[in-house]
Parts: sequence; structure tokens; C-alpha cells
Amino acid sequence: MSSVRTGRVLIDRTARDFFERLWTQGDPWELESSEFEQQRLARLLATLDGRRYQRALEIGCGRGAFTRHLARIADHIVALDIAPTAITAARTIAVGPGIADFRLANIMQYDVRAEGPWDLVVMSETIYYLGWLYPFFDLGWLASELFAATGPGGRLLLANTEGGCEDALLLPWLIRTYRDLFVNVGYDVESEELFGGIKHGVDMKVLISLLAKPSSL
Repeated sequence: MSSVRTGRVLIDRTARDFFERLWTQGDPWELESSEFEQQRLARLLATLDGRRYQRALEIGCGRGAFTRHLARIADHIVALDIAPTAITAARTIAVGPGIADFRLANIMQYDVRAEGPWDLVVMSETIYYLGWLYPFFDLGWLASELFAATGPGGRLLLANTEGGCEDALLLPWLIRTYRDLFVNVGYDVESEELFGGIKHGVDMKVLISLLAKPSSL
């Protein structure tokens, strides 16, 4: 096995083990219990409202907290997460027969083109973890693959906490660099807002970017 391949396997294992440890503790981000998180998820749904999506890809679905919202506006969802515990829990959620297909998968190894084109891709609070674990070249590759797998006029929803806590992963200039990466591969910014709220007494801000692939290229 080459040193590059060995390194990638180690990164993949680190990513899986990291998120599995978190999910075995319950709901580490309080997605199902925090008032702020519930408001954030509702805002994400409102950002997408006004259109129905035939095929949606959700990256980093966790236990399906947002998948339940997404099922209101999507006919079929492929929802991915790297943590076995999260996916096992997600599969117990009733979001309608045939609507959500929860899969244990690492997005960095998943062939996004195989089942495309996608009408909607959702990546919420995920890209900065990928940026922490993987080389920037790999993020660029992922962005270009997602763009290629998005159908003409399809959308990409990015949502990432921006500052608000002492976490270097959430530095505003890093969060906006990730957003710009998707713009640079060809997506247009359809709308963008900085959603704010209070969580555990801390003023939180979430950059919500709705991007779109041009209908004709």
C-alpha cells in the first residue's frame, strides 16, 4: 500500500472514530433538544421552501434531525453519515415510506455522481470538520464533484456556524473560504444570510448560503 493510500485510510478511520465517539454519547450538538438548534433547522427549511425537490442528497445527516424537515419538500432523500450509531438511530425515524434512505458512508469516498443528478445537496455543519480532517485539495475535489453531480438549476445549501465560540474550526474567514470554494467551482449565490441566536448564553451566528448551479452552461 502506498504512503498516500495509507495516509488516506488513517484519515478516514480517524474521521469515523471521532464522530462515532460523539454520537455514542447521545445528541452531542443538542440538535433535538436545543431551542436555538430547532430555530436554525426551521430557518434552513424556510430557505429552501417554495420549491419541491425530486432527489436530495444530505451530507452529514447525523440522527436525521434535519432529514425530518427535508422530507416535507423532497420526494426522495439519500442521507449519509460516517457514524454507525447515528445512522442506526436515524433509521428508526419515520419520515414517510420510501422518502429517506439513510446510509453509512464517508462523503470523501462516496461517488456522488453515481445516483445523480441531484436537485438539492445539503451540507449543514459538516464542511469545517472535513476541512480539519482532510487536505484542502480533497475539499476542492469534493466541491467539483458535487457541482458535477448537481442537475442544471439544482441547489446546494451550506450552513455553518461562524464564530460565537472559542473554536478555531469556526473562524469566520475559514467558513467563508469554504463557501467561496463552492462558488469557484461554478455555483452561483442565490441567497445568503447570517442567522443569529443564543445557545447556552452564547451569541451564535450561522452563515446560511443557498447556491445554485446555472440552468445552462
